[in-house]
Amino acid sequence: MKPRHRAILRELLAQPTAPFAESAVVEVVRRWADRRGVCFRRDRAGNVLLHHERRGSSAGGHWLFAAHMDHPGFIACRQRGRDLWAEFRGGMARRYFRGGRVRFFSPEGEVLAEVRSVAKAADGPWLACRLRLGRAAEVPAGTVGMWDLPAMAVAGKVLSSRACDDVVGTAAVICAVDEIVSRPLPVRVTALLTRAEEAAFVGCLAACRLGSIPRDAFIVAVETSAAQPAAPLGSGVVVRVGDKTRTFDPSLTAHISAVAAELAKRDRRFGFNRQLMPGGTCESTAYAIFGHAAAGLCVPLGNYHNQGPRGRVAPEKVHTDDFSSLVKLLVAVALERRRPEQTDAALKRRLAGLLRARGKYL
Repeated sequence: MKPRHRAILRELLAQPTAPFAESAVVEVVRRWADRRGVCFRRDRAGNVLLHHERRGSSAGGHWLFAAHMDHPGFIACRQRGRDLWAEFRGGMARRYFRGGRVRFFSPEGEVLAEVRSVAKAADGPWLACRLRLGRAAEVPAGTVGMWDLPAMAVAGKVLSSRACDDVVGTAAVICAVDEIVSRPLPVRVTALLTRAEEAAFVGCLAACRLGSIPRDAFIVAVETSAAQPAAPLGSGVVVRVGDKTRTFDPSLTAHISAVAAELAKRDRRFGFNRQLMPGGTCESTAYAIFGHAAAGLCVPLGNYHNQGPRGRVAPEKVHTDDFSSLVKLLVAVALERRRPEQTDAALKRRLAGLLRARGKYL
């Protein structure tokens, strides 16, 4: 992994984040955009849009790389002494909660707490948790809490974090745009960093409704997705055929697969495979339902949503080589001069040639 990419990962993963509470991640992205001279704006839903374009960039099309900035987490609601009540936003089995340690990022500093009880909230879609603070401290309503796990640790080629899903995806998009900006090549690329994916991808849905997404853009949603038998950690970036709900745009998926296959021929350190990843529904499905051409890329994820073995909370895990391959593929897709329809046309010519050569045997 490049040192610059590792630094971007480390800074983003250090930020507290939860559905509808992504401001710390947004601020890091804003500072990066200012440094790199990349256009930064937010839509009315608070999603982040980054845009980079050079003259002569129309040949390969307009690519939009999307990732979400949140991870399942706690939001403080009220406090009485050292007792704290909080919402848990996002999907996680209740058996992991009781006795779990949580770190709240309050204005006074970080405060540890222990979960004493968890139940379905009476007035909303979240889980209602009662916690006990480890020390007397003020934890104002709205303070973000995350499981008390490392922000980022690397052992060999395995990266562990309390929030790989999908801050690692956000970091991959930033790293790819960072690489593209550094090259004087004609490219038109947009990054869409969405809010509250873990709360039924409402930031993504709002972006579709608000018209935040250019209609001419080819969308590639970037995720970490629960590792599968055919896509374990270390197997490379996954070109997603689909998720548990539907398959993605076939032309776009085939084009990205073709770019990946060519990249693998010239870069022995690049790895990829093409798989259906049924661990959940991702934003690509939402983009497609709202009429956009959408495909998906991901890296395999261990301990999905911090759900470790034996009912214990654990850091999520990804492989650093998979991350590097993801960044390389995003850059290669953006720089590719062919368009998806040209990849389809080449396949059609090949099939027509087979018919001409072998049709006489029918």
